[in-house]
This record gives sequence, structure tokens and C-alpha cells, in this order.
Amino acid sequence: MNVTELARQLKTTKEELLEKLPVLGFDIGLRAIKIDNSVAERIRQAWSKEQRRQKIREKMDKQEIAKSKQGAESTAIKDIIIPEKIAVTNLAVKLGTEVTHLIGYLMKNGIMAALNEQIDFDTASIVAEDYGFKAVKGAEEDHQKQNVLDIHEMKKTRAKDTLAQSRPPVVVVMGHVDHGKTTLLDAIRKTNVVASESGGITQHIGAYQVEEKGRVITFLDTPGHEAFKAMRERGGQVADIAILIVAADDGLKPQTLESINVIQKENLPFVVAINKVDKPGADIDRVKKELAEINLNPEDWGGKTICVPISAKKGEKIDELLDMVLLVADMEKFTADPLKPAHGVIIESHIDKGEGPVATVLVNVGTLRVGDEIAIGETYGKIKSLKDWTGTEVKEAPPSMPVKILGLKSTPKVGDILKVEAINREKRKKNPKNYHLVDIEQNHALSKYEQKEDNANVISKNRINIIVKADMLGSLEALIASIKKLENNHVSIGIIKQGLGNITESDLILAKDSSAIIYGFNINLSQEALRLSYERTVEIKISKIIYELLDDLTAKVKSFIKTEIVEVKQGDLLVLKVFKDSKKESIIGCRAKAAPVAGNSKFRLLRDGEPIDEGQIVEIQRNKQAVEKAEEGAECGIKVTNARGFKEGDILSCFIEEEREV
Repeated sequence: MNVTELARQLKTTKEELLEKLPVLGFDIGLRAIKIDNSVAERIRQAWSKEQRRQKIREKMDKQEIAKSKQGAESTAIKDIIIPEKIAVTNLAVKLGTEVTHLIGYLMKNGIMAALNEQIDFDTASIVAEDYGFKAVKGAEEDHQKQNVLDIHEMKKTRAKDTLAQSRPPVVVVMGHVDHGKTTLLDAIRKTNVVASESGGITQHIGAYQVEEKGRVITFLDTPGHEAFKAMRERGGQVADIAILIVAADDGLKPQTLESINVIQKENLPFVVAINKVDKPGADIDRVKKELAEINLNPEDWGGKTICVPISAKKGEKIDELLDMVLLVADMEKFTADPLKPAHGVIIESHIDKGEGPVATVLVNVGTLRVGDEIAIGETYGKIKSLKDWTGTEVKEAPPSMPVKILGLKSTPKVGDILKVEAINREKRKKNPKNYHLVDIEQNHALSKYEQKEDNANVISKNRINIIVKADMLGSLEALIASIKKLENNHVSIGIIKQGLGNITESDLILAKDSSAIIYGFNINLSQEALRLSYERTVEIKISKIIYELLDDLTAKVKSFIKTEIVEVKQGDLLVLKVFKDSKKESIIGCRAKAAPVAGNSKFRLLRDGEPIDEGQIVEIQRNKQAVEKAEEGAECGIKVTNARGFKEGDILSCFIEEEREV
């Protein structure tokens, strides 16, 4: 083959090719004109490998420069505001670490603190310093609103009542998303409710009553998705007992820990239901170990935490779980006076097209009856109809019974206290004719509308205008709270309108004039709006699953932000033995050095410090079991792809790629 032709194929000049060939091990002379075809093929392979190595070297050099810049920036210690006293779980969030890791750190330093236990500022500041932060004393945000204080006061008064009679326990089912909360209630009630929930995920609090061994139990099903934090807290405030559901194949997750936080804050007795024990990969002991790590020792491990392994899908051991709930109820002795004027807590409210303002109330004390005059926060009404959780009309609702009430003048706020009392003229005058939606900052929300720009783009510079509509107040609350979290230094989100019910013609007109996107949760377009949507170019996103809407908005927010891929260094793997070596898949025996190595790491194959190739770890195994990471010093087997040519003694320099703001 002609040397000039080979150089053209390799996308280089003849002179550069002849100059580099001796380095690659081909000494054919600087004046060579032709070479053998077999030699040319070997040169192509060697050239390709060298080009790949050169790219890896350039990547490594870039990362070294980025690391030195990052090191210079990180020398400035960040300040974090810590109150006089702070819960361990809240401190972990501020420090950006796992709560189990923080509890372990405190134990090493002689501080035995549980998940929800308070530590003082001095202790917290020392911990913060060790984590690379400077603690600044500041006032703790006051999350305890008046209605929460009223609920606690109602509970205390009810417990002290001398004329009280036994009542059904109110049980809240809590846990991480998709761990089986609604499936458990489905198994208890022997009806298929999961099918009616969008994506099999609970979208708002459901209140139900079931009968077990001749005794009534009230259940609250709270959403597990991250967006519904306020609704989980609300469920915890009104309940007597909690069932904490944990998937045996998944263990403790962020919303599980958050649920534990709510349970401990409300001082609720609870039972742990370890679900999905029938699934492959289920590990009951792992769940118990994770519970023990946060000072919730299971009974069979010598602790006080009741754990019941169940399979909600197959209906296994549900009776045993209910027996435990009734046992706890017998020990706690839940009572209330049914003869008092009724008091209750609003757990959901919305506007129904045919029924008007509707609310679901959980009766706390007394008996609520059709015809009663009621006051709820800033609204009032006279009960026209009471419906139980099946939709059947009832004449009265005793303590612990959830009922839907009709006859209100406007929708109350979720969490408001219902009281049976005569409504005077003053109350009627003060009642505002609005829907008590979520408070949001509305100033300058219509900046683009006021400017009357003709730009058809729905997103204005560094600002996204949106209209939010939902079916129920609790869902709207959760959606807006999650939307607010998406704002950052680069992008602000202007909620120019929010409301309950279907998307209307006026929503579309406003969206068009202000270049806004309409987000609708569990609703539809009205007939007029549907007709108008064909004429006006307005972006409308409707879904029955909340995180689909949030994912769409997140993508739009990210489009404003410049990011770069940064390598986060993991440990190194020393190659001990090569069992299989191919580009598609290689299997290697290794030992982790310097630091742990995550199972999703990428790596560079280094030999005597020089880069040879780079690839991706597919799986890490120890004792023939897949593990999430290889701990420092541990020997393991790894399955890798996109790299080959491994030799004993090689080093796999491991890293994870993260997307960060520039």
C-alpha cells in the first residue's frame, strides 16, 4: 500500500505518519513510499489505539485543571444557619449527608442521638466544622401553624375527658413511594383501589374504614412521593397509630426516613410492615439492620419496634398486622365523648362541578349530624349532606369517622379545624368569597403580559410564566410547593394564576397574552377552552401523575442553565486476575484501593501510569452476590464493558461523571 494513501485513511499527513511510526514500533524509514498490506493493517490498529490514548490523556489533563480550580474555590468555607436546637435529621439535610452516616459519626464521638432527637447549637457547630461548614446561629423557622397547635390541643383535651367512650383507632399508612401503601389498604379492604390511582401512586390522602374481628379501624393512606411532604405531615398529625411500610427488596429510602421523622415528632405508636417479602431480592434482615442503625431496634433483636413481614399483593400475614394494630389500640385506649358538639380536622377539600365546595373531615370529638351549622377557619356553612368513604349518605358521623360534607360557602383550607357552632351575622359578613388557594408571590408575575411582546416563545428570558390548575386543594398545595423548589439563581418561575377545577377559556387567553405554560393536575379542558386551544398556540401539559408535570418543568428550567460534566474520583481497582477479556464484556478479579468504588463507575485502564483504554463497570460482585460498591481493601469480581487488553497488575482508575453548573 502507498504510504500517502494510508496517511489519508488515518486523517493525517505523510510526514507526521512517518515521524510517529517509530514511536508505535514500526521503523520503516522516513523516505518509505510503499509498505506491505499486512503491516499497513497493524499500523491502522496501533494508530487507532494511540489516538484513543491521546484523547484519554487530554481528558485527564482537563480534569486536573478543573480539580485545581475546584480546590481553590472550596477553600472558602460555607456558612450554614443552625438554630439553638436542631433535630439530627434536619442537621443531616443541612450538611448534605445521609442521616445514618451522621448518627454513626455522632456515636463514634460518644453522642447517642436518635433520628428525631435534638442536639444543641454547640454540638451541631462542632459537627458542622468537621463536615467542612461554619455554623451560624439563627432563628429556627416556625413551621407550627396555629391549626397544628389546635389539633394537638384537641388531642390532649380528648384524652382527659372523663365522659369519653371507646372509639376506633385512626391509623395512618406511611412510607416511600411505591413501597405498597395503597396495595396494603387494598388487601385490607379487599377492593382494588390501586387501579384507580394514576400510575399506581396515591395522589392525595384517602380515608377509609374497615371492620376487623367486629372492630372498626379508620385508615389514612398518605402519598409517598417527595412532592407530598405536607400531606404526610398532616396525616401524622390527625392519626393515633402509624403503619410504616418498607419494601423488603428496597430498604429505608428518603421518604421512609421522613415518615419516621413525622411519626417521632407526633409521638405516634407505630408498627413496621416489611412488605414485598415474596419478591426476588427481598431481605428482611437488611431492613431490620437499617432500622437498628437509626435506633429503631426490632423486637426479635431485643428492641421495642414491632416488625411484621407481609406480602400486600398476595394478602399474606395481613391479619397478623391488623392484630398488632388492635393490640396497640388496646394498650393506648383511644377514647372520645360522642355527646359533645363535634370538632374535626379537614383532610381534603375541592370544588365539585355538581356539588360545589366539598371537604373531607375526620371527626375528632362529638358527633357531626346533617343540619349542623359549622365554622371551618374563615368559611362556614350548614351541612346538607354527609357521605362516608364509599359514597353512601349517612345521617351522622361519630368520632374517628371520615365523612365528605356538602353545604359550605367556600372551600376551607386543608388542616383547618371544623367546629359545630351557630353562625352569627358577623361571621357571614367576614366570610371572603374566594377559594382559599395556596399563597404565592404574585408581584410582577405579568411582566411579559404588560410588555405586550409579540414573541411566540412561551419562556421569557430567565423566567418561566406558568398557570397551575388541580382537582383538589391538597394536590395544588403539593404541586406549587414542588414547583417553588425548582427555582434557582438562573431561572425564576412566575405562577401568574392558580386554581381548582378544569382549564377554562380565560386561562388560555391569559396564557397566550403572558406567554405562559398551563400545567393541569388530574383535570381536563372545558369545552370552550378545548375549542380555543385549536386557535391559540398555548402549551398545555395535563397529567394524572404529579412527577410527570414536575419532570417537564424541570427540563425547561435546566435548558437555561449551562452545565459541564465533572469527574468525581472514586477509588482504584488493582487487577489481580483476568477471567474474560473482550470489548463487549470482560470479567476481572480486583482489589479496591484508596477509597470505595461505586457499581456504576467509569474507569481508565492504566499501565505503569500510562492510559491504555477506558470503559464502564457493569456490576460488582462479592461472594457471588451483586453489591452496590466495593469497599476499600475488599477483593471483588467486576464485569466491565467498552474496554479490553487487561493484564494482572493494571490499575483501573475509577470515577463517576456528574453534571454541574458552570
